[in-house]
Amino acid sequence: MKTNRPLGLRSVLTAVIGNGLVAIFKFAGFYVSGSAVMLSEGIHSIADTANQALLLIGIIRSERPADDKFNYGYFQERFFWALISACGIFFLGAGFTIYHGISSISHHEVAHIGNTLYYVLFLSFIFEGYALRTAIKEAKHNAKGAKIFNYMRRSGDPTIMAVIFEDSAALVGISIAFISIILTKLTGINYWDGIGSIMIGILLGVIAIALIKNNREFLLNRSVPKHVHKKILHFLERQKLVDEIHDFKTVMISSDGCRVKAEIEINGHVLADKIFESRDFKKEYEHIKSYESFVKFCADFSDEVTRTLGKEIDTLEKAIAEEIPTVKHIDIETN
Repeated sequence: MKTNRPLGLRSVLTAVIGNGLVAIFKFAGFYVSGSAVMLSEGIHSIADTANQALLLIGIIRSERPADDKFNYGYFQERFFWALISACGIFFLGAGFTIYHGISSISHHEVAHIGNTLYYVLFLSFIFEGYALRTAIKEAKHNAKGAKIFNYMRRSGDPTIMAVIFEDSAALVGISIAFISIILTKLTGINYWDGIGSIMIGILLGVIAIALIKNNREFLLNRSVPKHVHKKILHFLERQKLVDEIHDFKTVMISSDGCRVKAEIEINGHVLADKIFESRDFKKEYEHIKSYESFVKFCADFSDEVTRTLGKEIDTLEKAIAEEIPTVKHIDIETN
């Protein structure tokens, strides 16, 4: 039996478990070597584990159904917790790692390079690579045939994006650590160890800024990508009922869903044709014998107009949702 697993859950769980194990490996490597770059990598993995635990909280809380307080649901909690996670990467990961690298250089700390470090880095690369592969696989599934880069740039889920960015940075960080350790071993100059730590910190800072920027846009109610905006607008413009569009706005309410608001000018002739199809006005005209019957006709006709207009707008909103599944909530108002 297939279950509806929350978006991004598998990627984040894999990353939390993987990074937790990797953090243990790296701190063990630091313990036996005293390497600054290994300590930086251990802190890097601890930061990743903690941040991805925050993403997990965001996923769980975002799955709550809509209620009277939040009519459109809680999906944006993902963006909030992903933003907190990104800030954690910046301050805990990047800040401390750069500080420790500078401290290592200024205090001339000596690392003891042994085979254990190579084993640690190798195992770390395997675990991080598997977590990254899982996240990319889920992102491709969610992209539904679109290029993964375009999907992530336009409307990628912030939790999956965070895992992909963090694990990609982790693999690059492991590579930097390996090169730093090799250079330290070959040259006997311990500065390479501290320089590697600083480079890893800078890498984390760049990743954090990119994630902060992305989640900030979602929290500020970012509009849909331009190609989706044009598709919805062109669909409305093709409808016979729509004479003019005076105001059109969109807001992303999830990574793959949006809310649409439009003020339209109704084509009165099209609306009248719809009413004429359901009523015999000639026969009704012949039955008007007095002012009272005329008033009654006017009242019935006004009621018919409002009910027909409501039905046509409901039909239009349903047609938009069927044509463009990205649209989750539609609010069409007559001008």
